[in-house]
Amino acid sequence: MSAITVGVGTSHHHDSFSAGREAVGIAYEKTGGKADVLIVFGAMRFDHKALLSGITSVSGDVPMVGGTTAGEISPEGFSEASVVVMAISSQHVTFDAGIGLHMSRDEEICARELIEDIGLRTLLSKSSSLLVFPNGMGGDGLKVLKGLQQLLGSDYEISGGYLGDDLRFRQTFQYYNGKVFRDAIVGLSVSFGDSFLTGVGVRSGFASIGNSFYCTSSTGNVVREFDHVSALGLYREFLGDERSARLPGICMEYPFGLIDEDAGESGERYFQIRCGLSVDEKQGSITMAASIPEGSAVTLTTGSRGDVINGAREAAEQAMRRLGGAKPELIIMFSCVGRKLVLGRRITEEVDVVRKTVGYDVPIIGFYTYGEIGPIDSSVEKLAEAKFHNETVVLWILGSE
Repeated sequence: MSAITVGVGTSHHHDSFSAGREAVGIAYEKTGGKADVLIVFGAMRFDHKALLSGITSVSGDVPMVGGTTAGEISPEGFSEASVVVMAISSQHVTFDAGIGLHMSRDEEICARELIEDIGLRTLLSKSSSLLVFPNGMGGDGLKVLKGLQQLLGSDYEISGGYLGDDLRFRQTFQYYNGKVFRDAIVGLSVSFGDSFLTGVGVRSGFASIGNSFYCTSSTGNVVREFDHVSALGLYREFLGDERSARLPGICMEYPFGLIDEDAGESGERYFQIRCGLSVDEKQGSITMAASIPEGSAVTLTTGSRGDVINGAREAAEQAMRRLGGAKPELIIMFSCVGRKLVLGRRITEEVDVVRKTVGYDVPIIGFYTYGEIGPIDSSVEKLAEAKFHNETVVLWILGSE
């Protein structure tokens, strides 16, 4: 008998209750009607209360985490206007869910409340990993990570994705134990013994266009100056008139790279991608998805569709190396909505290259995000700290030995 049983179900049913019921029913068929936890990602089109009611009509009070997306990922590949449900059952893995409320009031406090709700002793008592699904419109993504690491430590394995709202950029919804929340962070602690390992892969495929400059004025995630000149003015200079006319949308195609001097492989620099969300013409500032601290070295990046797809393959290869010879049992995939926009019609290739690398028989669930969390390289001590990313693929794979 397998040490873990995983089933994934997808539904495109127009009725929200029926969609939830259908998706979880398919997942349960693959687990023999059992589940210790459910992971649920749904499109914004649904009546979310009815969607979750449809799920709980089958699952009862089984713990649940998840939320809304900018696109869903399942064994069917990429989809929109759908709900995907992963049901997991295991006698050897323990799942503990938690929630922190009012993220936009104070991201760090909200993150700490999540840890306290799960239980710090639970998180630190055995081999474990934390998956987080924060409100994607709740403020500075970097502060969420800071709050988590204040309690867990900088080397604790944290992976996750910021929930989306199908590019409306107004509000996202969080799913927790059959109920719908706003402005929250939902998390899942996964604890396991010696017979399990995790593999995390983090790559973007974006590369520097060669320039380098410094952030000389910023407050939180609002950047006012690069190299002592207007941040927006310098960005316009790099883009040129034609591309600048497409602000702020062009930020997805030409994100900034926060240079991590310590990170990288084979001596290469690694960039923590920062995507601009909006611009202030009067102030000349750019609001980022997460902070760029003053004094940070920054570069402008870009990537072709092929580069972006190759980044997903590299993330999968990195995760598999981390697993060693362990058998991958499930994949959770977080990919930035910016990648979705860059890939266009080739969006299906990104999910497919991950499945081809890890194995088409391995259950997968995920979504397109408003920001990603994961370590640059968990196999290297100085790179094992989780970071905030944009335009990046983060893969979390659970494997059994």
